[in-house]
Amino acid sequence: MAFSSLVDTFIVGVNTLQIKFSRTVQPSSLLDENFVLTKELATPVTVSSPFRDISTLVHYNSISRTLTLYWNTVLDSESEYKVTINNLKDGSGLAIASTSFSFTTPAAAATPSSLVATGTVIEEVLIQDKSIRTDLESGYQIIAKNPSFYIESVSPANGDFYIGRDENDGRVTISFSEKPASNFLTSKYFKAQRKPMQRTPARWEKVETQISLHSTNPDVFIDFPSNDATPVYNTDGKTYFEKGYKYRIIVSKEIGI
Repeated sequence: MAFSSLVDTFIVGVNTLQIKFSRTVQPSSLLDENFVLTKELATPVTVSSPFRDISTLVHYNSISRTLTLYWNTVLDSESEYKVTINNLKDGSGLAIASTSFSFTTPAAAATPSSLVATGTVIEEVLIQDKSIRTDLESGYQIIAKNPSFYIESVSPANGDFYIGRDENDGRVTISFSEKPASNFLTSKYFKAQRKPMQRTPARWEKVETQISLHSTNPDVFIDFPSNDATPVYNTDGKTYFEKGYKYRIIVSKEIGI
């Protein structure tokens, strides 16, 4: 696999292509025509409509900077392909230089309809980012807020599966582009929840976390409680994420600097 400065990693699946960008990408620039697939022959051949229509609300996770593209074509086996990405813009609206990466398909053809999901999700941490307002929202708060204020990264990675029960001693780190004001460090603005993984519907339940801010860096720490009778926080050797549950943190769009 070949990587570029824009593309951090990518995974070629049976019916999807997942691209993790190394920097913030403006969702409005994620258009179908900006992703070109070519088959690498002596004379490269462009594949017509290789992906299904992109819906950024569904296919793009702005926190993990991961885009999921769904194959709209059957790839030839044992063939080299190249994906070229054009006309993307970063979080500040500046143009990003064209980039590309290559991959080779295995002996069996990638048939979009043949994917069968297997395995059981045990633990997952999901950061739901509501800190960036959409263009449809208007009002004085847009003017008052810094347009470059956004979440840069999270740890564990957003949507991470099978995390350890003592992952980071129960600490989730949310790194912002700038330091948020201390008055936002409450569960009103960082809401932690969990729910059991089961076939029947389950409600999200509130988790009492401790919220703090790094002394110098723009990092917010969300410390989950241990499962002891008297919970402790950020202590080595404890269990924080229980088997059979998924976790999420909802970040309020009202947070500012």
